[in-house]
Amino acid sequence: MSLPRWLGPAFWGAVAIAALWYLAGDLWRIGAERPYSGEPREPGYLGHVVTAAPLVLIAPLQFVGALRRARPGLHRALGQVFLGAAMLSGLFAIWLGATMPHEGTQLPLMLFGLVWIGFCAIAWQAARRRDFATHRAFAIRSFAIATSFLLLHLMQDWEDRLFWFLESPELRYASRGWLAFVLPLLAAEAYLGWWPAARRVFRGPRE
Repeated sequence: MSLPRWLGPAFWGAVAIAALWYLAGDLWRIGAERPYSGEPREPGYLGHVVTAAPLVLIAPLQFVGALRRARPGLHRALGQVFLGAAMLSGLFAIWLGATMPHEGTQLPLMLFGLVWIGFCAIAWQAARRRDFATHRAFAIRSFAIATSFLLLHLMQDWEDRLFWFLESPELRYASRGWLAFVLPLLAAEAYLGWWPAARRVFRGPRE
């Protein structure tokens, strides 16, 4: 049974709206709720948030096949903005991880930035070589990582229900950091490889 055509646009629209909501909240807290203390982490966090903001608007458009075919030049331009902004946001993430006061989230945030930059670099080079299958796969992986901050906020809002079995606030904080990094990667790999392979195994003809 095929899925309704409206389901994809509705899903990506909901992701974009939720992401923009949390980004606006982050920017409000940075600019209005707390004064600048002079710590170098604060402009780093601001840079990370600002460079991530265009991604939630651009990414859903990049996966619209009709737009890609009708306006290939626009697709390339938006893709370059997306990958460039993502790599900058990844660099800020590495800096934030290295200076994070919470030890449990230092490593996942630094790995997050390194892997994100690597995925973007592969997607960029694959597009230059016109290897569009590889480009698409790593663009999807890059966008999956870009949704980590949305997942992190959602887990924070639902912390008491999701982590009811963890009493330590520090352990909850560290768990959110790791899960926000790992779960989008698992979802991307499931979409790109595991689910198609499972369909072939369970639904394909027997030899």
